[in-house]
Amino acid sequence: MIQLRNIPSFKFAVLLIAGILTGSVISFSLLVLILTICFLIAVSVYFRKLNSSVSSLCCFMIIIVFGILKANIDFFILPENSVKYLPDTKRKSNIILTGVISEIPDYDSNSVKLLLRTGEIFTGKDTIFAEGIIAVTVSRNTYSKSVSAPPVLKAGDNIALRGKLLEAQGRRNPGEFDYRKYLELQEIYKMFYVSGYENVKIISRGNLSFLYQKIIFPCKEFALENIGRFYDHDESSYLKGLVTGEKGDISNEMKKAFIDAGVMHLIAVSGLNVAYIIISLTVVLSLFRLNLKYRSVITIIVLVFYCVFTGSTPSIVRATIMGILILIASVSERRINFYNIIGTSALIILILNSRQLFDAGFILSYSAVISMVFIYNLFEKIFIHKISEWNIIGKKFVQNISVLFFTTLAAQIGTIPLTADYFGKVSVISLIANVIAVPLANLSLAIGFFQIITGIFSDYFSSIIAGTNNILLSFQLLFIKWCSSVKYASINVSGFSAITIFAYYFLIIFILTSESLRKFYFRFVIFIFTVSSCLLISHDFKKNLRVTFLDIGQGDCALIQTPDDKTILVDCGVMTDKYNSGERTISPYLIRQGIKRIDLMIITHLHNDHTGGLNYLLKNYEVGKIYLSGQKTETPYTLSMDSLIKIKNVQSEIIRSGYMNDEFKDLRMYFLFPDEQFVNESGETFDDNLNNGSVAFILKYRDNEIFFSGDIEKEAERFLYDNYSEFLKTDVLKVAHHGSITSSTIPFVLKNRPELAVISCGKFNKFNHPSDIVLNRFKITGTEIHRTDREGAVILECNGDSVNVKQWK
Repeated sequence: MIQLRNIPSFKFAVLLIAGILTGSVISFSLLVLILTICFLIAVSVYFRKLNSSVSSLCCFMIIIVFGILKANIDFFILPENSVKYLPDTKRKSNIILTGVISEIPDYDSNSVKLLLRTGEIFTGKDTIFAEGIIAVTVSRNTYSKSVSAPPVLKAGDNIALRGKLLEAQGRRNPGEFDYRKYLELQEIYKMFYVSGYENVKIISRGNLSFLYQKIIFPCKEFALENIGRFYDHDESSYLKGLVTGEKGDISNEMKKAFIDAGVMHLIAVSGLNVAYIIISLTVVLSLFRLNLKYRSVITIIVLVFYCVFTGSTPSIVRATIMGILILIASVSERRINFYNIIGTSALIILILNSRQLFDAGFILSYSAVISMVFIYNLFEKIFIHKISEWNIIGKKFVQNISVLFFTTLAAQIGTIPLTADYFGKVSVISLIANVIAVPLANLSLAIGFFQIITGIFSDYFSSIIAGTNNILLSFQLLFIKWCSSVKYASINVSGFSAITIFAYYFLIIFILTSESLRKFYFRFVIFIFTVSSCLLISHDFKKNLRVTFLDIGQGDCALIQTPDDKTILVDCGVMTDKYNSGERTISPYLIRQGIKRIDLMIITHLHNDHTGGLNYLLKNYEVGKIYLSGQKTETPYTLSMDSLIKIKNVQSEIIRSGYMNDEFKDLRMYFLFPDEQFVNESGETFDDNLNNGSVAFILKYRDNEIFFSGDIEKEAERFLYDNYSEFLKTDVLKVAHHGSITSSTIPFVLKNRPELAVISCGKFNKFNHPSDIVLNRFKITGTEIHRTDREGAVILECNGDSVNVKQWK
C-alpha cells in the first residue's frame, strides 16, 4: 500500500489540481487570495513547533489557494488589448491584420494554416494594437486565376493579411468536440480567414529569437523535409508523427484506423521518444568515457531541445521533466520514486500554465503513466513474477511479450473512460495490436532518428536507410488497418459523464487496494450495490418525445426519439468535398445517443443539403423504412442512393398528401404534401423546382404538434392553406427553406402561428439565410425563434402537454 507521507510531490500535485479546478470556474479577488496565502503562511510558521497537524493543514490549504490564484490569473486575467476582446468582422467587411508567424506553417493542396502573433489591425477607420495569437487559414480563391501558387511563408515572417476576424466555432451539437475551448486552452482566442493568396503580403523575415529562428525551426524543417522526400505519403505522415509529433499530414482515414486499433498513442511524442534519447546518448557518450554527471548534463540539454523541437505538447513536457528528474536522481544516487517524479512533473507544468490541466493530452498522458506505475506493479506480482519461475525454452521472450501486454493493459484500464469520452469508442483489439505495433514503432523511431542524423552528411545513405524503414512502416500501417477492420475491433460507447468517470476510477482504486480476497469481494459487492442504486434513482422511467434539430451547417437534419425508444430521422444534411454530415455529425451523435437502428428515415426532397449524409448512413446503419417524395433526378448521387436502398433491402414508400402513419406509440404523422400536381407519377416536379416537391407533415404526440415543412416555397404553402387551413396551427414550425424569402409567406405564417419556430441554417452561409423579412413576420406573430446558426443544435422536449427547449450548453 502506498503511504501518502512517502509521496509528498504527488500529494501536493493533487491539492494544486483541486485548487485549479475551483479557480477555473469561480473568480475571486486576487488581493483576497494573496492575503489568504500570507495569513496561512504566518499561521503555519507559528504552529510549526506547537502543533504540527495545524501547520501541515495550513500548508495543504496554501497549495489549494495558490491553485485557485493561478487558475484565476490564467483563466480570467488578460491584457486590455487582448485579441479576445476584438469584435468579429461584419459579414460583408474585411480588415487588415499584421503579425509574426510563430510556428512553421502547414500547407495542403488548397490552403495554408498558421499561427500569428498579432501586431496591428487596420479596420479602415481605426488602427488597433492587439496582443495575442490568432489561428489563420489562407485559402485559395477558386473564383480567381490571378494567383495560383501559395506564398512561401516561414516561421518568423512579419506579414499583412486581408480577411475576416471571427471567433472560433464552439460546440455545435451535444457531445461534440469544442474547438473554441481547445484553442482557448492554447491561448488562441480568434480565427482569421483569408480568401485568396493575393491577400497575403510579406513585410519582413526573421523576426523570432535566435534560438527559434536559427536553430529550432531550421532543424525541424530539415527533419520534415528529409522524411517527406524518402517516404510514401502515409508512411511519411506516420514517421513525422513518431519523430516530430507533426500530425497535420495524417489523413482522417488513417487517424480512424489508429483509434479503432487502439494505437493512437504511437503518434503522440512522449515517453518512448525520451527513453530512446536517454538510452542512445548514454551509449554514445559512454564511448567518450565521460562520467555520469557530464553525460547527464548533455542528455538534459538534448532533452530540453527535443521538447521544444516537437512543440512542447503536454505529453512530451511530462516525459521530458520525468526523464530529467530520473537523471538527477541517478547522479545524486537517490532512490527513484515514480509517484514523486510524476507529481513533481505535474506541479512544474501546472505552475507554469494551469490551463494544461484541461488539455486532453495532459489528462491522457498522466492517466496512462499513473496506471502503468500503479496497476502494472500488481500485474507484475501476480503474473510476470510467476513467469520468471518457469523452466521453458524462450522464457525471456515470453517475459518481454508479457511485460508489453500487461503494460498496455494497465494503461488501457487507466484510460478507458477518457478515450471513450474523447473518441466515443473503446478499442478491444488494442491489447493484441500494441504487442506487435509498439516494438515495430520503436524500431522505426530509432531508424528514423538515425536516418535524419545521417541525412546531415549524406543524402544517399539517408535514402538507403529510409528505404528499409519505408518497408517496415508500410507493414505497420497494413497491420494497423487490418486490426481496425476486424469485426468488433472497437466498440462504440456513449454516456460517459464526469460522474461516470469518477465512479470508474473510484472502483479501480477501491478494488485494487484490497489487501485480501475477502476485502476484494466485500468492496466489489458494496460498489455494485451503490452503482445500481444510483442508476435506479437517476433513471428516467417516464420518457418524453425528443426532437433534435442538429446543426449540420447549411442544410436540414432532425432526429426524433420516441418514448418507446424508436428513432425517426428527417433529412440527412449536406455533403461537400471536405464535409459529409452523415459521417462527421449525424453518425457521431447517433453513437453518443446509443442509437444503432433508424426505424424510419424521411427524405423530404432530393437537394444535396437534405440528402448529403444519406448514403453514409445507409451503409453504416440498419434502416427499417424510408419515405421519399417520389422525385426523380438522374445524378450520380441519387442513382447510388437508389441502388443502396435496394442493396440494403430497405422498404421504401412514396409519400403523398393525405397519408398517415400511426406505427409509433402515442405518435401520429399526418402527411400534407406533396400532392400529385406538384410531383407526378414519373417523378417530375412542378416548375422543375425540387423545393416545391418536399415532403411536409405534422408530427402529433398527444396534444403536441410539430410541423416539418422541408423546403416548400410559396406555391406549396398556398396549396396547404387552401386545402388544410384548419390543420396548419401547430406548436412548433420547422421553418421552410432555412428561412429563405421564397418561403414563410404572410398567409402561411398567419395560419400556422407557431409558439416556437426552428430555423436550420449554416453560420455565415452564402445565401444570407434567414431573411430579415421572414424573421420579422414571425416576430409580429409573437413566435419564439430558435436558429441553429446561432445556437447550434435545438433540442425540444415534448411531454404531450407542452414543448420545452432544452438548454444543453
